[in-house]
Amino acid sequence: MSLFRRLFYRRPPDGLVEISGNILVFDHCYSTDLLEEDELMPYIGGILKQLLGRHSIDSFMVFNFEGSKKDNQIASIFSYYDMSVMGYPRNYEGCPLLTMEMIHHFLRSSESWLSLSQDNFLLIHAEHGGWPILAFALAALLVYLKRYNDERKALEAVCKQAPDGLAEFFSPLDPVPSQLRYLKYVSKRHKSLESWPPVDRMLNLNCIIIRKVPNFDGQGGCRPIFRIYGLDPLAPNDRGTKLLFLTPKTSDFVQLYTQEDCEIIKVNVHCPVQGDIVIECVSLDEDFEHEVMMFRAMFSTAFIEDNLLVLDRNEIDILWDTKHRFPVDFRVEVIFSDMEIGTAVHKSGLSSEEKESLSKVGDAFSHLEWSSKSVHITNEDSKQKGLQTEHDGFEKIPLEETGTSSASAGNSSRTVQIHHIEPAENHSSLASVHSSPEPEASGSGPNFQGGQLSNDTSAQEEHEVDDTKVEPNPEIPRDAEAGDADAAATAAEWSDNNSDVFLSDTHTPSSSTPSSPPKFDEDILEAGMVGTRSQLTELKI
Repeated sequence: MSLFRRLFYRRPPDGLVEISGNILVFDHCYSTDLLEEDELMPYIGGILKQLLGRHSIDSFMVFNFEGSKKDNQIASIFSYYDMSVMGYPRNYEGCPLLTMEMIHHFLRSSESWLSLSQDNFLLIHAEHGGWPILAFALAALLVYLKRYNDERKALEAVCKQAPDGLAEFFSPLDPVPSQLRYLKYVSKRHKSLESWPPVDRMLNLNCIIIRKVPNFDGQGGCRPIFRIYGLDPLAPNDRGTKLLFLTPKTSDFVQLYTQEDCEIIKVNVHCPVQGDIVIECVSLDEDFEHEVMMFRAMFSTAFIEDNLLVLDRNEIDILWDTKHRFPVDFRVEVIFSDMEIGTAVHKSGLSSEEKESLSKVGDAFSHLEWSSKSVHITNEDSKQKGLQTEHDGFEKIPLEETGTSSASAGNSSRTVQIHHIEPAENHSSLASVHSSPEPEASGSGPNFQGGQLSNDTSAQEEHEVDDTKVEPNPEIPRDAEAGDADAAATAAEWSDNNSDVFLSDTHTPSSSTPSSPPKFDEDILEAGMVGTRSQLTELKI
């Protein structure tokens, strides 16, 4: 009789599901039906009466994944039975996940409670719509307690107890890829118990690269924009999530990328990040009014290795029926760089206007660095038409790599990086301009290629300086003529030393003619004979 009583009491009462030993979940969390407020009290109260009739009230630790309501009715119901509840949010910026800090708190609290006594129980509840986060929390607990060694199998074991289509009912995107990523973070705890979770690294998110353009316009293309959410690393006292980066919905930043024209899209971000980060990518229609979610990904900077995060189409959260829109070899590469502490402290003390100005200057140097490290691919058709395929904040890299550019790059002794900082009143991002080899001299004056001034101009200018003959002016004293000769020699030396220095402009050839280095023809030299030596020295700068 005593054995039967023990077996009977081991069975959870009606209304509860036992996930694993001493881990109980309310069964209505597995349903799409919404219990009204007047139905919750009798439903949960009846289950608690059965539990308290079998076990002591001190045997239970209660967790609840809350909804959006400020007045939590669930907590009120449990408090009526003198049971306290630990509440957790139901999502993090739309992702049914917890931050690493909350995951650590949930797992450590659960492990400590269960290890105190074999008669201790975890009682877990999720409000309506909280099934996706509940599934993740249970799977993380099973992995943390080493009841499952494989993250995917742990998540599948939990989801098998739910009816088909429950996750699709509550989540428009498939959250499993990001959830598996965080379950792997939990698994790494077994490799290093003392240093888990690792300290959140403050990184600079330099750029996002999309390889293989997905089809979201019905014609093999998309108009992507990005949003990045997370805590502001420059405001450590503010624990609220912020929109850290947003692509403006303007033609300067948004354009159509097609599978025929390009296979790589590079988006310059240059945004400091730390901790748990959510990246969203949506595609706009041609009027920039309607959005379609392309993909979403959540990750923690504490687990970024080699300053690189690479995700294929199976590792991003996408709409349930859109996997066929992504090529098989689709990839997203998120590239970071270490952020110096001194720079972070300096930025944190600046005003918003100063931060914006400093960010523009930082972008210029970042573009220089990435241009020198990246493989630049040019489109032969665009070169012939003199069109520029780059936009502020975005870079479209065409499919074709011309043999002419490769050959000239191999024979060229140096390449020239060209950057242009927009005026302060222009709020658009800096355009990332590729370096290109020196073209062959055409002798036809300035030659612009993609907003760059070619070496032809410098070569012609140097030739003009060398061949210019200064005629003495009888009306000028001899000592002035001597100073003029020194000025001409200094000008010639400046031209020789700076024949490879170019000014740049991000305008296309169809725009007004950009500014160019001073051209030393006879008129300028005659004017320079009257000028002072300091003016020529200023030109050398």
